[in-house]
Parts: sequence; structure tokens; C-alpha cells
Amino acid sequence: MNKIKSLFKASPIAVIAVALLVAGVASAAVVNYLSNSTTTATTITSPIEMSVNNDRDISESSIKSININTTGGSDFTFTTVAKNNANNEISGYPVIVVEATDGGKLTGEEFTKVMFKDKNGTHDITELLYVVNTDGSLTKLSSKTWNNEKLVLSFVNYATGNTIAAGGVVAYPLSAGEVNWNILTITLNQAIVGTYTISSQYANDLAEYATHQYGL
Repeated sequence: MNKIKSLFKASPIAVIAVALLVAGVASAAVVNYLSNSTTTATTITSPIEMSVNNDRDISESSIKSININTTGGSDFTFTTVAKNNANNEISGYPVIVVEATDGGKLTGEEFTKVMFKDKNGTHDITELLYVVNTDGSLTKLSSKTWNNEKLVLSFVNYATGNTIAAGGVVAYPLSAGEVNWNILTITLNQAIVGTYTISSQYANDLAEYATHQYGL
């Protein structure tokens, strides 16, 4: 022990060397990585952007909601525009949600006629409107009298020539960057009054969407 003490006194360099050695041994460790890490923050939004215009205006816009005042027995027209902002094709189910916002009930007889126009032409879809049930199945709107505050509707996809079949409607594809517009002209039953909202949207899964809309 005395010899070691003498060595430290005689050689300050030796003291430094021992300290570095101890420090080096203390900081050494086996790690499970071989490099530094990088981080990419990704913000994800819905791929399809929708807007709505009065009358037959098919241009893209930032308008998400419009107000229409009309009377029973009249018709009114609005246009929905959908753009696929994804860099690849997106398929979804076009749906229309009708709600009696004043606490009233929907019977299914509020609309006496519904005309649909897209790039493929004009079609009467009054008898081609189907109510989407929570299991994803479809019931023809005109098949019975309803008693709902809200109805989720789907219809034939004319763009691909598909018709309503036992398996339901077929998803509508939008290619990357595609802009699709639909013009709806709705004629109201002359015997109704009240306040209704009509929402258009693309759904990923019909059953899940209907369940969410009905609050179940």
C-alpha cells in the first residue's frame, strides 16, 4: 500500500491514466443498435374530399354545407363533388344520410322523385334507393313505411354498370386525383313540412357506417 501511495505521489500521470481507465470501463456497454435513430411524423387525412354546391355547379369548392328553402311539392337541386387526394385508387360506397332534424320521423315517402345525373347521364333512381341496415344488408326504401329519425341510403352505381344484387352495392372506385360529381334533383311530397338534412359521404364499410349513423 505504501508503494502505491508513493507511486501516485511520484507520478501524477499515473493517476490520470488510472482515472481514465476506470472511467472507460464504467461507460462501456453492449447495445442492441448500431446507429442513431430517425423519426418521421406522418399526418393522415381522409383520402376523399367532398364539397357541395347549389344547383348544377360541378366545380370543386371548399363549401361543405348549403341551406335550401323550399316548399312541399317543389323540387330542388344540389351537386356533390368528390376528389380523390390519394396517390392511388380508392374505392368506397357513396351514401346519402337523410335526417329529420326537428325531431320528426321519416316515413320514406318524403321524396316522390329523385333524379341522379353524373358523367354517364341522367337516371331516375327513385325506385333504386335502398336503406342500409346495421348488418350491411339493404332494404328497398319504397318497400315499406319507415319510422326513423335518420335513414342511411345507397343506390345503384351507374358508372360501373353495377346493379343492386343479393350481395349489395359494389364499391365505387376513384382513380388517383379523379374528381367525380353527382347532381341530385329531389321532388318533395306536397304534404310534408319540416326541417331535414341530406348528407352525402363515401363510406369504407356499409355495416359499420350504418351502425355509427344510427347510434347503435
